[in-house]
Amino acid sequence: MPDHRNVLDPSWQRAWARFAHVTTPLRERGLVCDVQYGMDDWLVYAWPPGHDSVVLIGAQGGWLATHEAPAEDRTSMTVLYDSTDSVGPHDVGPLLSAIDALLARLPRIPSTPVAARVHAAGVHAPPPATRGTRSR
Repeated sequence: MPDHRNVLDPSWQRAWARFAHVTTPLRERGLVCDVQYGMDDWLVYAWPPGHDSVVLIGAQGGWLATHEAPAEDRTSMTVLYDSTDSVGPHDVGPLLSAIDALLARLPRIPSTPVAARVHAAGVHAPPPATRGTRSR
C-alpha cells in the first residue's frame, strides 16, 4: 500500500480495490503504485524503481498508458498503450505487455542493500593521518 493520508479514506480504498487487477501485477514487477482521482476518473500511477513515471489512466472506454520522461520535464510523454477506442472487454494483458516492453528498455538500477547505504551515509571516514615534520 502507498504511504499517504488517503489510504484511510474509504473512497480511496474502494478505488485501490477496484484497480487491484492492475496494481497487483504491476507491484509484482517491482513498480510502486498509487491511485488518485483526476480528469473525471481514477488514475493508476506506477513508478519503476529509479525511473520516471508510468501513468495508467483507467477510463470507462479502456486503458491509456503513457510514459513521462524525465520527471523534471513534463514535456516528454510517450503513449505505450491505448485501448480507449476499442470495443468490447478491456483485458489488462496487452496493457501489461506494453509495460513489460517499457521495463525491458529501461536501464537496470543496481540494488544496494539498505544496510550498506545507511553505513556509507551515516559514518564519516576519519581524516587521513598527516605526518608532521620536526625541526631539530
